[in-house]
Amino acid sequence: MYGLSETTGSTTISFPDKFSLAHAGEQIDGSHIKIADQDEKGQGEIRVAGRHVMMGYLKNEEATRDCIDEFGYFKTGDQGRIDKGGYLKITGRIKELIITAGGENVAPVPIEDNFKENCPACSNIMLLGENRRFMSALITFKVDIDMTTGLPSLNLTPDSKKWIKAETGLDLKTSEEACSNQKVKEAIMKSVNSTNALSVSKAAHMKKF
Repeated sequence: MYGLSETTGSTTISFPDKFSLAHAGEQIDGSHIKIADQDEKGQGEIRVAGRHVMMGYLKNEEATRDCIDEFGYFKTGDQGRIDKGGYLKITGRIKELIITAGGENVAPVPIEDNFKENCPACSNIMLLGENRRFMSALITFKVDIDMTTGLPSLNLTPDSKKWIKAETGLDLKTSEEACSNQKVKEAIMKSVNSTNALSVSKAAHMKKF
């Protein structure tokens, strides 16, 4: 489901007999969704209208004008598209867009998600590229949590060990070993290349870590 406090609850719903785990559902009766300022792939800002949407911010007309367009649609600030079947796909936040030195607008979230699928050992990835000529990224491995301190340890999780073993043939135990191993770096670059192949814009390609 998809909703915000300004829409007083859900705007979409996933029905038991018709749903997609990759989407946020279909718009409910009385809810109206449009995608504003669409790009060539149909992606743009998700805007919502209906009786469930607030009339505005109390005693703040300026903020109200900024968040509700001339047709009465609330500007969610989320980026997305409507896929086949009427399913809403959320692809990121408008404010999260990275603008490169060449003026390209890059949505980092889909790229980061694609990389995680290509590299199951990755715990988190953060793309960098604001005002730069190319994209780069910070990547962390999945590690166990120290139950005494509650902080991440250096010990790789079973998922990380399994992926590294499958990709390199090595039995590594810690993130320090993984980060300093050339074969692991080559496996990471393999995942980077697979992710780049899914990226539309050349500016979105990650070139180094």
